[in-house]
Amino acid sequence: MNVTKRQKRRIRNLVCIQYSIVKMLLVIAGFELLGRGLSLMQGTQSATQEIEGEVIWSEETKTEENPLIVCVDAGHGGKDNGSDYKGRYEKDDNLKLAQAVSAYLADKNVKVVMTRSDDTFLRLSERCGIANQSGADYMLSLHRNDGEGNGVETWISASGSEETDALANHIMEVLDTAGIQRNRGVKKGTQTGESSNYYINVHSDMPSCIVEMGFINDASDNQLFDEKLDAYAAAIGDAVLATAETYRANKVTDGNGQGAGEAGSGTGDGQGTDGTGDGAGDDQGTDGTGNDTGDGQRADQTGSSTGDGQSAAGGNAAVQTIALDGLDTTVQSWGLGSHTDADNRPNDAVSAQQKYGDYHALFIGENTKTLYLTFDEGYEYGYTESILDTLKEKGVHAVFFVTEPYAKAEPALVQRMIDEGHVVGNHSVTHPSAGIPSLTVEQQQEEVMGNHQYIKDTFGYEMNLFRYPAGKFSEQSLAVVNNCGYESVFWSFAYLDYDVDNQPDQAESLQKMKNKMHPGAIYLLHAESATNAAVLGDLIDAAQTQGYSFGTL
Repeated sequence: MNVTKRQKRRIRNLVCIQYSIVKMLLVIAGFELLGRGLSLMQGTQSATQEIEGEVIWSEETKTEENPLIVCVDAGHGGKDNGSDYKGRYEKDDNLKLAQAVSAYLADKNVKVVMTRSDDTFLRLSERCGIANQSGADYMLSLHRNDGEGNGVETWISASGSEETDALANHIMEVLDTAGIQRNRGVKKGTQTGESSNYYINVHSDMPSCIVEMGFINDASDNQLFDEKLDAYAAAIGDAVLATAETYRANKVTDGNGQGAGEAGSGTGDGQGTDGTGDGAGDDQGTDGTGNDTGDGQRADQTGSSTGDGQSAAGGNAAVQTIALDGLDTTVQSWGLGSHTDADNRPNDAVSAQQKYGDYHALFIGENTKTLYLTFDEGYEYGYTESILDTLKEKGVHAVFFVTEPYAKAEPALVQRMIDEGHVVGNHSVTHPSAGIPSLTVEQQQEEVMGNHQYIKDTFGYEMNLFRYPAGKFSEQSLAVVNNCGYESVFWSFAYLDYDVDNQPDQAESLQKMKNKMHPGAIYLLHAESATNAAVLGDLIDAAQTQGYSFGTL
C-alpha cells in the first residue's frame, strides 16, 4: 500500500516537472518568435529606408547644382524571374534594357538611380523607397509582357498628373518611331480597370510609368528587343528628356535640352515606325494614343508647285470654316504600322485620309506614281544647304516645314528655299512637345498664325501647309488649322533619323526608303540628319528608275 502511494507521488512529480519544462519551452519559443518578428519588421523598414540604389552619372553632372534625376527600375530579379519563355527570363531582359537606358541618360547629363544593377530581389516597397529617397524627377519601371498579343504598352496611374500622361505618351511615340511591332498605347490603372493601380505607380512620389517592352512569348517582339535594344533605350531616354524640357526645364542642361528637343519635340515629328511594326491599334484600346485608322483614299486636291514656291493645294482663300463645337479634343499621335495594301500603301495612312480628309488633312497622296519629299526644320546642323544643292541638281522640289525660331536663325536658308521654288510650310511658333491639341483654341491659332505672320512680314511669303509638332493632333485641332486657311500635312513614311548623335546606317536607311516606296508617298525626313543629306540623291535616282516622279503639295 505504501509502495503504491510512493509510486503515485513520483509519477505526479514527474508530470509536474514535464509540464513545467514544456511551459518553459513554449515561453522561450514565444520570445524567440517575437524577436524574429521584430527583427524582420526592422529589417524590412531598414531596407525600405536605407537602400539607395546604384547612382550613375557623368563627371559633368556631378557639378550640377540641380540635375535631372531619373530612377530606372529593372522589374523582378533574384528569386523572382518574372515571365519566362523557353528559358528566357523577363528579369534578365529588364536588366539589359535598364542598363542601356541608364547609360544613355547618364551620357545626357542626367543623374540616374538604378533600383538594381544585378540579379537582386527587391520588394516593390523597396523599389519605390529608392526612387522617393533619391528625390527622382521620374520613375521608369521596365518590364516584358506575356500572354496573347504583341507590341509595347505603357501603364500609368488612373489619377496620374498631366506630366505623367505626357511622359507615357512621349515614350510610346518615340518607341513607335524606333520601330516596334505594335503600339498598344498608354493604359491607365491595371488589367482589371481604372479602379485600381499598380503599386509602383501610386507609391512613387514622382511621375511614374511602367513600360511593357513587348511580349516575351512572341518571337517577333523578342527579335526586335534583341536587335533594337540600344535604339529602344535611346528612345525611352529621349522621351524622358522631352518631357523634362516641358515640365522641368530648370533641370535640363543645354545638352539635355537639345537632346529633348530633337527627339521628342524640337523637330521630332518622326512618329511613324520604320515599317517593322504590326498594325497600329487593332483590338486594343490606347486611350487616344493608338493609330487605329484602317484603309481609304485621299479626298482633297494634291496641287503642284506654281514656280514661285507657292502651293496650289487648297489655298488660304478656298477654306470652308468648320464649327468647333462638339469636336473631339482627344490627343492622337500619328504613327504607322507595317500593314500595306496591294500597292504597298500603308493601310493606316490610307484609312486616315478617308477619315480626316474633310478637315483638309493630308496623310498620303493619290494612288499615282508621284512622291512628295518633306523636310522638318527645327534646328540647323549644317545639312540643309547640301539638301538644297542635291534637290537643285536633280531638278526636284520639296516642302520645308519651318518653326519661327528656325526662320529667325536661318533667314538665308529660308530665302533660298523660296527662291529655288520649294514650298515653305508652317511648323508652329514654339513647337510645343505636348502637342497643339494640348493648348486652348486661341493658343492653337497663335501657334499657326504667329509663324504665318512672321514669314509673311519677313519674306513676303504666305504659307498654307501645316505640320503638327510631334505628330499630335485632334479632331478639333484639325478644324482649327483648317479655319486658319491651312492644310494639315502628315506623312506615310518616316523613320528614326532625327538623333544627330546616333545617325542610322546610310545603306540600311536608303534601302528602307526604297522598300517602303509607294504611290502617293509623303516622306517625312529631318534636315538635321547627315544620313538623309548623304542618301537623298540616291533615293531620287532610285525612285525615278522605278518610274516615279516628284511633286510638291
